[in-house]
Amino acid sequence: MKGITLSIQLTFDDLLNEATTAPGVEFTDAHGEVITIRPFESLPGADFKLVLKYIDILQDDKTKESSKIETMDACLVTACDKRTAMQEALDSLPLKSREAIFNAWMETAQVPES
Repeated sequence: MKGITLSIQLTFDDLLNEATTAPGVEFTDAHGEVITIRPFESLPGADFKLVLKYIDILQDDKTKESSKIETMDACLVTACDKRTAMQEALDSLPLKSREAIFNAWMETAQVPES
């Protein structure tokens, strides 16, 4: 009996399209612009590594609170599709609101434990 060989074909464009269309957290800024915070597993390599580094900083007990706030914002900016708009929105929001966005993203993201 001959074995059946299955061929799986993956293309760069198909994989990239799948990653960029994965559902994320949508946030509408003060100007009505919708910003998508991409799922962790859908981030491209450099962004993935940077967000992972930020998560390590956030989990470090030695990190000052002020640094954690900056790192949380940097994480969101790195993970979103409209970085300038996200940074401007975060700069205008109180900490509690920024934490709400971050927590919503963390709840939907599959962020690996460091």
